[in-house]
Amino acid sequence: MSESSPPNPTLDEAFIAGVRRLLEEGRREELARQLADLHPSDVADLLDDFSTDEKVALFSALEADDAADVLVETDAETREDIIESVQPEKLRTTLAELEPDEAADVIGELEPDEAADALAGLEDRDEIEQLLEYPPDTAGGLMTTEFVTLPAGATTREAIEQARGASETTHRNYLYVTDADSRPIGRLPIEKLVFSSPDTPVGDLMETDVHPVPTDMDREQVAEIARRYDLLAVPVVDPGTGTVQGIITVDDILDAAGEEAAEDMYRMAGTGATDPLHQPVWKRALLRLPWVLVTLLLGFLAGQVIRWLGFDPGAKHALLLFVPVMIAMAGSVSLQSSTIMVRGLATGDLRPYRTGAILWHEVAVAALLGLVCGTISGLVAYAFFGGEVGFAVAVAFSMFCGIITAATLGTIVPISCHAVGVDPALASGPFVTSLNDIMGVLIYLGLGAQLLHLFD
Repeated sequence: MSESSPPNPTLDEAFIAGVRRLLEEGRREELARQLADLHPSDVADLLDDFSTDEKVALFSALEADDAADVLVETDAETREDIIESVQPEKLRTTLAELEPDEAADVIGELEPDEAADALAGLEDRDEIEQLLEYPPDTAGGLMTTEFVTLPAGATTREAIEQARGASETTHRNYLYVTDADSRPIGRLPIEKLVFSSPDTPVGDLMETDVHPVPTDMDREQVAEIARRYDLLAVPVVDPGTGTVQGIITVDDILDAAGEEAAEDMYRMAGTGATDPLHQPVWKRALLRLPWVLVTLLLGFLAGQVIRWLGFDPGAKHALLLFVPVMIAMAGSVSLQSSTIMVRGLATGDLRPYRTGAILWHEVAVAALLGLVCGTISGLVAYAFFGGEVGFAVAVAFSMFCGIITAATLGTIVPISCHAVGVDPALASGPFVTSLNDIMGVLIYLGLGAQLLHLFD
């Protein structure tokens, strides 16, 4: 499987239909050849369009080395589905192809008994168990133990021989020079070895700006150090002794920085810290519900403040007191949806042929949120406005419809902006906010008034 090929643009509906047909007809060899022509990240992306059983069948059709590359590229939800359902022997052969740090990431997601079984047949078991001791969001959890160290007195010839003798998975961008106590004192870029005399001591060639990080440092700080000092790798040391334990390579640093940025964005929008696009509808709704409920409570408080200030419209026009609630809810739900869409478009997770499914999922999430929030709003309306059932139903149903509309707009507007060449991040915010204020009030008051008239 080619690691250097760009993301394949042929992942369209026709291609997916062809893969599905091969899968249904059991043409395993032809399917394996077709998947082998794709980049691992494209195969991982392709799996999102299939059910769990189909994902496992596609994954099982891959050769062990290809399967290992794909397993690393999949999202957490898909990886969990594969690990739980694939044959144990297939999982073991796949894990055997991974580098120790990648294998540790996968095994760390298994149940204790499953992890023990997976570790039993691996050659790098000791290294993987060592890496599993560190939390995944720390430097120790990101590092790999596949690297080259040299004593300061070694020559260029000895350094080249040691680099050549390392395993294929060993990272050679930097060779690290250590003192007698195994503490890093310099780094040697591999290109310096090529253009230096064979008898030159590595101590004369090394760069002393090593910037080691302790094993317990947060990954966000590690990414900042790598960015600040333009490093291709960062050595990780024991916080007590300073001895080198491993290195973090630039690809893992970039992944960590991207995950941290995504988590911050999702938290700001109130959708949870994980990527919502790769989670089931019920889980996405559950993660977003607490923040929506906070907004609902503050909206109720705003309505009550209006009453405290003496602007009580009376029972006949009490719908007006829930307008702040509707505006707040529409803004919160649409912000969540638009944030997910903008992030998905920026990372390439949203492909044109998935627009319909994505919209349907967002509407389903909004329906669950609207059901909960509409019910709560209806109960509040019933409790604080004379026990009128008709009024409570009008508030609840209008709130439900307003929330679904807000989610729909928050989904469609960024995708539409992207389709016409306008940056969704710039256009979605003010446009979605204004449009939701108008549509939220229009739907809430218009529908609510009609329902009140019907009940009267």
